[in-house]
Amino acid sequence: MLQSSRVSLQAVLEAANAEISGGNAREIGQSLLGVVGVLADNLGLRKALADSSEPAEKKQGLLQAVFGAQIFEAALRIASVAVSQRWARTQDFVTSLEVAGVTAIAAAAQEVGQLGQVEEELFRFARLLESDHELARALDSDAGADAKRALVADLLAGRAEPDTVTLVDHAAVHPRGLRVAIALDHFSDILAARQQRSVAEVTVAAPLSQQQTERLAAALAKNYGRELVLNVQVDPEVIGGVRVQVGDEVMNSTIADRLAEVQRKLAS
Repeated sequence: MLQSSRVSLQAVLEAANAEISGGNAREIGQSLLGVVGVLADNLGLRKALADSSEPAEKKQGLLQAVFGAQIFEAALRIASVAVSQRWARTQDFVTSLEVAGVTAIAAAAQEVGQLGQVEEELFRFARLLESDHELARALDSDAGADAKRALVADLLAGRAEPDTVTLVDHAAVHPRGLRVAIALDHFSDILAARQQRSVAEVTVAAPLSQQQTERLAAALAKNYGRELVLNVQVDPEVIGGVRVQVGDEVMNSTIADRLAEVQRKLAS
């Protein structure tokens, strides 16, 4: 996002957090994701609502006319803040509502102590899509919404938290130009941010024990000055050691990386 959109996104998130603090987080989140679904399918409507040349009052009136009787009142207030902002791109406006919606779902999961579970389930489902190309093609295809919802329900209903199903369903039906796995990774980042945490992508040669995982989490928390969510993947090709990526920062201590570094030095 350009700076103007980032400032506007912050205003939307502040409004969302204020409304979430009053309760009904899940209803707010589901309503906002519903608005995103409508906007994703209606170019004319999303352009009209994001048009910075139009008065905010006019756009808020349109928002009320289209969604007023269909969505949770607090969600409508958040969306009203969004249409009053300036957006560099129309898609940034829609993204702000999606981020606010996922944030509200995260808050609902957090209230009942399930946020960590939802984070883990989203991560594992995204990794499943990366390894199961047939499943990924099915969810990334142009198949109808009903077919995708049925597939998500078949895969996750009764096996994952309802909030996980809500987010996977939304990513599959309204990917907004992204692969579903990528959309889910973005949602995971939002869930992590809800607790002011970061996601550490950890790659190891063999599965870690619970004790090893706890020691690694403690060491990384001390290094970064905050708690990190560990998403651990096993890859025998790392040949021992551990590779950790937090955002754009990568920490390597694997034998494979050391050998590669030696090879680079020999070749130079």
